[in-house]
Order: sequence, then structure tokens, then C-alpha cells
Amino acid sequence: MNKIIEIPFSIPFYTQRVTEESWMADGFLDFQEGLSWEIRGCGIASLRMVIDGFLQQAGESYCEKQGTMIHKGLKKEAYKQGVGWIHQGLAEMAGEYGLLAVAYRGKNALDVVGEIEGGKPCIISVSPRFAGGQQDENGNPYGKGGHLVVAYGCEVDEGGNPVAFLIHHPSCYLEYNWPRHWVSIGDFEASFSGNYIVFQKDQSRI
Repeated sequence: MNKIIEIPFSIPFYTQRVTEESWMADGFLDFQEGLSWEIRGCGIASLRMVIDGFLQQAGESYCEKQGTMIHKGLKKEAYKQGVGWIHQGLAEMAGEYGLLAVAYRGKNALDVVGEIEGGKPCIISVSPRFAGGQQDENGNPYGKGGHLVVAYGCEVDEGGNPVAFLIHHPSCYLEYNWPRHWVSIGDFEASFSGNYIVFQKDQSRI
């Protein structure tokens, strides 16, 4: 019989979408700034989900809003033009909120299962909408990676092999904001770049 595994606390869902009604509350200087960052906001939206999941568990106040965190990340050089959000930079930002975060490369689905089994959520690098291998509007196949989402649960078979993963998928498009979304192992492996950031409480700061 298959087994469902989830980390032992809730992870909130945040979008990277910015609207004329939301930009000020999101912490941007104006609507145009919000629009300029919404398509590039997956790393910060995912980081905020993880941080606030830990903070809520501890009964602490939430971290900053999307725009505020983007400004903070830019000051820390956690974003590189033409590349995107740097995993090590995001990991270092998490450290300011009492978390120990480690960025890994060259990993696989079983590695992500192991982190989740240990109660540790991950920000994973996948194709947008888990469309790896599918064709885009120009007939070109989507590669692996390019978008950051939060993995915090999985389904495994009797041998411990992953069948599906539970993720929060933020987007700048309303229809692709997928909270608590199950993705099959086939779609996962076609889209997962092998890179992720794993998070836990920094016990040295307790």
C-alpha cells in the first residue's frame, strides 16, 4: 500500500502575481515595479512560504511582503540578471529568520523524498507548470528547471519509491497558481533539474 508523507507543519501558499489592487500591500514602490518583478518572483514567493511556515509553527510574526523581500534579496545580491534567483543567496536569506538552509545540486527524486521524510521542506527547481519535455508555443521542448516551487509532501510505494509529490506552485498567471498540488513522478522527473534548497530550524540559535 502506498504511503503519504508530509512535513509536520503547514506551509502557507503565496503567489508571485501582482495586480493594481495588490502592489502596495505587496511592498512594491509602484504598480510598474510590481509588474516588472512578478514573472521573476517565484524564488521569493517560495522562500516566503517556507519561512512563514516555520514562523507560524513557532507562533512568531511573518516575514516581509513580496516586494520588500525582493528588495532585500537584491541588496544581498541573491538575484543575478539573466540567471535569476541564486539558490545560495536564498539560503542565506533564510538564515536571517532562524533557519538553516543548504543548497544542493545534482540530486534526484529520492533525495527529495528523504528530506521530506525528515520533516524538511524544499524549494526545488523545475520546469514552469511541470511542463518538462512538452512543447512550447514554438514547438520547442521545455527543459528542466527555470522555476522555483515548494515541495513539502510525497506519496511513496511499498518500496519507498516516489509516486507523486505535493507542492505549492506559485505563478504570475492566475490559472497557474496551484496550492497543494500533486504532481506525478513522471512529470516531476521530466521537469526537476536536480537542484534544491532544504530548510530546517537552526538549532544553534534556539
